[in-house]
Amino acid sequence: MKNLLIVCALILTACGAAGRIPWEEVRPLLSTEDSVQLYEFQMLHMNGTEEGLLLVSMNTVNRPRLVLTSFFGMSLFDLEGTAEGYQVHYVMDVLNRSRMLDLLWDDFSLLFEPYSRKGFPPVRNDDGAIVMLMTGNGILHTVIRAGDHVNGYPSTILIDHPALRLSVRIKVLQDAEESLCH
Repeated sequence: MKNLLIVCALILTACGAAGRIPWEEVRPLLSTEDSVQLYEFQMLHMNGTEEGLLLVSMNTVNRPRLVLTSFFGMSLFDLEGTAEGYQVHYVMDVLNRSRMLDLLWDDFSLLFEPYSRKGFPPVRNDDGAIVMLMTGNGILHTVIRAGDHVNGYPSTILIDHPALRLSVRIKVLQDAEESLCH
């Protein structure tokens, strides 16, 4: 009798539907508020490290605009989203390779629209925020880890391309609101 009750309980709990958050309701990893957002940026690659400040805003067609500057004020790149993809306003000669820019744009697009790639379900925390997202296979394999969530957005994001030995770390600058003119 006891075994029959246990089997019934197992069957009833195993047949339940798991609660899922639809992809379209998943929040982006980077804030898409109306103001300019400021992040600390670090890119580690085989030949060294690039560091600077990443300014993120949304343009008039609700696509992201990304400006990466060094800590000394020199612009490294300025990319703006369009309906067809992205437009390059400025890029340093070192980064001026179409594959490099395409890879950076794909990475940032995933941060703004994590539901854009089907077939790669994210790992979420208890609040439904994305903690880890893996996409691609082989050389295009990408692992995105988000941590220290504050107000629904992560404070730190690590984008890792293991096969390319390339990683990008983005961290929210604390108290950046007072340093920018809105």
